[in-house]
Amino acid sequence: MPAKNDQAYLQNVIQDLSLEYNAPVFLPHCTLYSPTDMARSELEKILKYVANGASPLSVTANRLNITSNIWKTFFIELEKSNELSKLQQKLMCQMRSPKEYDFMPHISLIYKEMSTERKKEIIEKLFLKNSYKMDKISVVETGSDVMNWKNIIEIKFNA
Repeated sequence: MPAKNDQAYLQNVIQDLSLEYNAPVFLPHCTLYSPTDMARSELEKILKYVANGASPLSVTANRLNITSNIWKTFFIELEKSNELSKLQQKLMCQMRSPKEYDFMPHISLIYKEMSTERKKEIIEKLFLKNSYKMDKISVVETGSDVMNWKNIIEIKFNA
């Protein structure tokens, strides 16, 4: 999850896009792993372990990108740095019977079915920062209705 200033910056972008394109508002994030059905208490222990010794990190944007997958409608594609990959691997190593997860680091900006042309229009008129500070890890209870997503655990990095 982004640090306070970058959280606010990205939240404004998401809210503006949501208003303009009638899409749901959600918290900016970079998914390290999904889904899991582990108990909240287990997940909290894992997040504390992963956050312990982790320093806030800077993630770099490669480009804005689009796909036909609603969960990657329009997003900031992030560089898969060693630091970010190690954090993701540390998390994966703690998961009980982890499912295969194709880690493609990104920060989604909108979740909505829309035409490729519309997505390209957004790319052409949107200019964003090139890097973002991430300083915490969280568990988000998700589902098909983005408006009902809940951040249920959040742990700050504490190196």
